[in-house]
Amino acid sequence: MSGVSYFKNAKNIIAKNTTFNTYVSGIDALQFLYEHAATGAMHDSDERYPPPLCHPGTREVVIVRIKDWYGFQTRPRKPIMWVHAPAGYGKTAIAGTISKMLEEVEGLDFSPLGATFCFWRTSPERNSPARFIITIAYQLAMSIPELAPQIENAVKRNPMILRKALEVQLMKLIVEPFKALGDLEDMPNRLVIVDGLDECINSDQEYRVERQYAEDQEKVQIRILDLIHNLQSHRLPLSFLILSRPEAWIKQHIQSVSFERAVEVVDLYVLGDHLKDTERYIRAELSRIAARIQGSGASDQGDEWPGEKVVRDFVRATNGHMLYASTVIRHIDDPYGDPCSLLQSLFDGYPFPKCDLVHSSPFSSLNELYRQIMRSCPKNNRTLIIEVLEDICACGLYFSAGACLLRVLAVLDRLAGRVPGQGLRSIRPLHAVLHLSGTQNPGESRQRLSPFIHSSFSDFLSDSRLSLEFAIDPKKALPRILDGCLSTMSRITSHGEADEDHGRFALTMWPVLFLGMKKFERPPAQYADFLKRLLSIDLLACSIKAHVYGDSTDPILHGGYPVHMGYMNDSFNPVAPADCDFESEPLIRQTVDHVVSSLEASLVFFLSQTPDVWPKRLDFSFWAFFKIHERHSFLCNTKTLDERNQVVRALKTLEREHPERFGLLTQTYRPY
Repeated sequence: MSGVSYFKNAKNIIAKNTTFNTYVSGIDALQFLYEHAATGAMHDSDERYPPPLCHPGTREVVIVRIKDWYGFQTRPRKPIMWVHAPAGYGKTAIAGTISKMLEEVEGLDFSPLGATFCFWRTSPERNSPARFIITIAYQLAMSIPELAPQIENAVKRNPMILRKALEVQLMKLIVEPFKALGDLEDMPNRLVIVDGLDECINSDQEYRVERQYAEDQEKVQIRILDLIHNLQSHRLPLSFLILSRPEAWIKQHIQSVSFERAVEVVDLYVLGDHLKDTERYIRAELSRIAARIQGSGASDQGDEWPGEKVVRDFVRATNGHMLYASTVIRHIDDPYGDPCSLLQSLFDGYPFPKCDLVHSSPFSSLNELYRQIMRSCPKNNRTLIIEVLEDICACGLYFSAGACLLRVLAVLDRLAGRVPGQGLRSIRPLHAVLHLSGTQNPGESRQRLSPFIHSSFSDFLSDSRLSLEFAIDPKKALPRILDGCLSTMSRITSHGEADEDHGRFALTMWPVLFLGMKKFERPPAQYADFLKRLLSIDLLACSIKAHVYGDSTDPILHGGYPVHMGYMNDSFNPVAPADCDFESEPLIRQTVDHVVSSLEASLVFFLSQTPDVWPKRLDFSFWAFFKIHERHSFLCNTKTLDERNQVVRALKTLEREHPERFGLLTQTYRPY
């Protein structure tokens, strides 16, 4: 897109956003609501396909318990049910199974499933409460026909309601529309399912600092609970099924006086026969694998495998943990390996626990399984495997969720100095715990690349008490990858090209890598060398090319350039170590000056060009520049700006010599 087209498009976007202050037609009101809903959070969304479901014949006790509580036509004595269990015990599968059952129930003249919302910590629209009420309200409008006109009218009367506080949205989009229907006593009861409450980790504030993370996740999860409690207090024909881990603050809040009378609590960890459920799943999956290998002649065990002893040993090893069982199945279901020997290798080193679900740790067996999977990897590759996993964990934030893992590993191999393809080959034995092929679901809106099948494996790797010799330290990856970035950038000139993925990564992510190292207690040993190398790099050429690459529609990278702190001419600049004595460190001072002057010079360069070559991210760079300099008056009066700055001088020249270009820039640029 040309610069002119881009800025015209920006003006159109601004014009569209003014619809918040105008009347929304009746035809468009529900569509308007839909466009602001977290559609990926719905149980049947494409983002979640295929939806997690319980294996046939498993989790029957808890499913019956939920069905008996809900009651379909009649409202339960307690309108809220909280089902809790540690990770890996099938809570999301239970939520999916209940949703599917309610959709398929026959003999009713209404849809018993009112709405669903599935939180997910790596999805920006599903890890925040911001769209929770909007998404629930939209689904209620779809599942309760007589409610749709009332919700539609609420949106038509005040489109700005979608920007109001969640508590206001709850009243205007759900409570008041229900009340407008009159007597609700004879209205059939609907079930609203909220899965993964503990996955709601971000506040709906635009800016947060990292130290607030723990406080925020507790606060927002309690806020969701309070919203649900508020809804039930209005005696609407709605029941609420909440599924989550038993986080201390959630448990404490639900056990409070105000909640206790309204909530039925179900501990999935102690309810039902977990060993029986895992045994049913294991027998079915082993039979499927056995049929495959017998049909292909890949095993010399013939019809004897798996055999009753293998099944009993497998069931015993799971300790009733379904995630454990499914992870083992993925590990042995390898078309390039022998499932019989893979399974036996796990058993050979496994200390079978006593199957006491009440007193054993829910993760003890799973962590031992992870250790066995790591030990099954060739010994001479383990150091390399740990290095690759460190790179993935440290740099996953910088790649988009839709990025192909093969391309990501190729970038990391190149920057870490590995042989091309070496990273993928090293972690191939970890197919049971990593998504290794292709991309993630292209419809999934995660914030970052996360190839881990379950977050418990990432937690395992990061805790040396659990992973022992397989523990990873992502901090080691940042200097390793930054070293490769600086080497790549040192070969870039104004006339050269860097179209390969690793070149684009280096140009756009080097400030972020420096920023990541600010969290270190002490800068890495090679920090001074990094600064000296940065001084020798043509950062002006690199910055210009980074802006140009920002126009690419290639989704491999997430975020990155520009880093607004790069314009800070003090110790807050990314290249300045935390807590450094800025004024007494000439090398740091010199490097910061080099970075700031180069980034500003790139803005001056683009201001000297015609708008058709302005890159799309140029407005973000100006936002970054003025955010640091706090120049709110830029839009109306350039005389108030400091002419000692080269960017300010270029802006004034643009205003004087090309007022139409200056007008085009100022009409579409909004720093605040």
